[in-house]
Amino acid sequence: MTPTPTLRRWWPALALLLATLVCFALGGVLDHGALDLGVTLLCYLAIAQAWNVLAGFGGLVSLGAAAFVATGGYAAALLLVHTGLSWPLAVVAAPVAAMLLALLLSAALLRLRGDYFAIGTLAIAIALQALIRNWDWAGGASGVTLPVDSVPSGGNLFQLAVIVAALAVALTLHARHSDFGLRLAAIRDNEPAAAGLGVAVRRHQLAVLLPSSAITGLAGAVIAFQFVVISPDGVAGVAWSLNAVLMAVVGGTGTVLGPLLGVTVVYYGLTRQLQNEQTLSLVIEGVLLILIVRFAPQGVWPMLCRAARRLLGRRSPSDRPTADRGDEEETAPSGTEPLAVDLA
Repeated sequence: MTPTPTLRRWWPALALLLATLVCFALGGVLDHGALDLGVTLLCYLAIAQAWNVLAGFGGLVSLGAAAFVATGGYAAALLLVHTGLSWPLAVVAAPVAAMLLALLLSAALLRLRGDYFAIGTLAIAIALQALIRNWDWAGGASGVTLPVDSVPSGGNLFQLAVIVAALAVALTLHARHSDFGLRLAAIRDNEPAAAGLGVAVRRHQLAVLLPSSAITGLAGAVIAFQFVVISPDGVAGVAWSLNAVLMAVVGGTGTVLGPLLGVTVVYYGLTRQLQNEQTLSLVIEGVLLILIVRFAPQGVWPMLCRAARRLLGRRSPSDRPTADRGDEEETAPSGTEPLAVDLA
């Protein structure tokens, strides 16, 4: 039976809602170790999806995710420590602070293109880490310790992480299935041509930068609650930026499920399994990134989709007339080759 157009349009949102409800319910039954692992995976998923929307759909390859993780984490932590606000209010402050930082920097950052944008965002992340390290009110290099009784833990923290990850996936679905996402892809693939067709380039880039930063800031608040003791080397470390890039690129940029696969492979398959062999883990991650960029620039998930399609004896959408392609290819509207070239 062929799905109706209405069902084809809404099934991704329904699947996300169902998955969110199931994961939310798991917060009451999993043990402490599983909950801690789940919070970490969900935070990585949220950060990787936020990066995916910004770079995979918008073409803004950022190395500054760490700056927004730190902004959200420290905003929530400092409000708890210095004002005594409840943690729900501190969580609300995290994305607001991250969006304000993005809005403040957007005038300069959105003038940069390609590698210059990536370098600019990396410089901001490093500068913010240095600023926090020398900021006494934020605890300086030693960081701050959150009041344990005032932060969510266990099942509550896991359910908060589920909501943040669901928001990140919802943002990706919106970019994948909306006219806004098509205009972003047009800007990513050929900015002068998109501008010539009447697309407001700067406004669309700002419209994707702000929610991406907000999601990353929210993840930062959850990370701060999980760590309890946060420091510039932990919450503001550049490793958050590099992991976001690695997980999204390995899984598949410009896709919805690619970052989920990337988080599973990179964190659970490598980082966690080789936690006692950190040097070996870093070497494997580096080699994996090189292999992906060289042999599968669209990522593992699109490669698996093509392999499954061949096994089923179906032609790839790229081999078929445009009018027949529909939504079968689980990639950004116009592919991800330009991003792969930039990363190479």
